[in-house]
Amino acid sequence: MNTVLQVAAMASANIANAQAAVTNNLANAGTTAFKADLFYAEQGYVGSGEAGASSVDFSAGNISYTGRDLDIAIASDGWMQVITPGGEEILSRRGDLRLDPLGNLVDAEQNQILSDAGPINLPADSRVTIGADGTVSYVPKGETALSTVVLGRILLVNPDPETLQKGLDGNIRGNADANLEPSADVQIAVGALETSNVNPIASMVQMIELSRSFESHIQTMKSADELDASSAKLMRLE
Repeated sequence: MNTVLQVAAMASANIANAQAAVTNNLANAGTTAFKADLFYAEQGYVGSGEAGASSVDFSAGNISYTGRDLDIAIASDGWMQVITPGGEEILSRRGDLRLDPLGNLVDAEQNQILSDAGPINLPADSRVTIGADGTVSYVPKGETALSTVVLGRILLVNPDPETLQKGLDGNIRGNADANLEPSADVQIAVGALETSNVNPIASMVQMIELSRSFESHIQTMKSADELDASSAKLMRLE
């Protein structure tokens, strides 16, 4: 394969990967607290970066007020520590919380919410409230507000974004250098959810640009192949 074909083929493969990332972003434009993937399809594309490299946009989404007591949005930098159904501790900003049949406080993905003292579990039919600092309290069934029990504070951490990474499963994890100690600086908005940080219009424009670039590289490959064929024919005539 000649140099032109090699360069065009590599560029086409990178663009195809970028298209997949943008498609995934668009598919999650309505997912609570989703963090968009960035992909450097070509050198200098979407800012500086090595061609083919990927990263994550950790910027916050908008806060949408729902009025639901168990909906929370992190109103600053920071993350909640949660446990996946598979038992792995990960970081999350997803605040569409609910109680599962066992009384565990979980999000819509069934990730269990942690407190400073461990998993949060509440008695059945209790009235649950969450404070702006993440403190979880409940009133036992049949009792008044005077019987409020403070269970603990949601485990809120604020690691450096440079120490975070997003896995192929979409989950955010801290690396060995991440500071996952509880942070009192992280505050939450109650009765609200953080939206995805994907900009659908910008992503659609990006998809169109990638598609045009992909078509251009494919045309370059066809032209290079035709030129090779013409050169070979001329050489046979000689």
